[in-house]
Amino acid sequence: MRTAIVAFAKNTYKEGVRDRIFLMVGVFGVIAVISSFIIGPLSLGEQVRITQDVGLAAISILCFAVAVLIGTGIVYREIERRTIYTIVAKPVRGWHFILGKFLGLNAIVGLLVVFMAALLLGVNAVVTRTFEPEILVAVLLTWFELLLLTSLSILMSTICSPILGAILTFLFYFIGHASADLKELATRFGSPMIKAVATIIYYALPNLEYLNVRSKVIHDIPVSLSYIGFAASYALLYTIAFLMVAVIFISRKEYK
Repeated sequence: MRTAIVAFAKNTYKEGVRDRIFLMVGVFGVIAVISSFIIGPLSLGEQVRITQDVGLAAISILCFAVAVLIGTGIVYREIERRTIYTIVAKPVRGWHFILGKFLGLNAIVGLLVVFMAALLLGVNAVVTRTFEPEILVAVLLTWFELLLLTSLSILMSTICSPILGAILTFLFYFIGHASADLKELATRFGSPMIKAVATIIYYALPNLEYLNVRSKVIHDIPVSLSYIGFAASYALLYTIAFLMVAVIFISRKEYK
């Protein structure tokens, strides 16, 4: 069991780091963080906040792009090539395959997160002339958000094409960060049906804003350990749920 999971994870990782998407996003990440240092002096005394804001946003958005663009095709390609049937003919279960793919994809995303976070800390240290570990709180919760999103992208890869999966995952990302605002707008201006739909979406889909503490970190607002624990548990709960659904779908495909 462990050998199969590790083999799937290693194979996914090796394929991912050789993917052009990974390399392109890595380059864009370097450019984004360094550009925040360059444009900072033009921000009328807000250089530190601009540097941190742009850097943290770049980590979140670019790593999410990697998770989606690689993850939404990670299982679909195996099904299209029919290599999945060779795999499941062996004493390997669906959850071994999904968990291995999930761990491999997160190793890719995690590598990019660590690289960009280290670069941001270095640039921030040059700007502030001090080390500010508080930035790592925002990075940590961003990583938990990415765990959730990679599990969703893998789920999408088991049920639809990469293009449709990417569209749906990006839509999910937008709604997850705007669900509270959408619910408020529907409550104020929508019809009863729209209000009902907005309420269902608000409570059924994860609220990704729970994992976004960038503004607090940038404005030196403390983030308690209890909140970090809550947000991390919240993300892990949805991550497990998405992976379980992915296992159900891949298990059904195995017998076709």
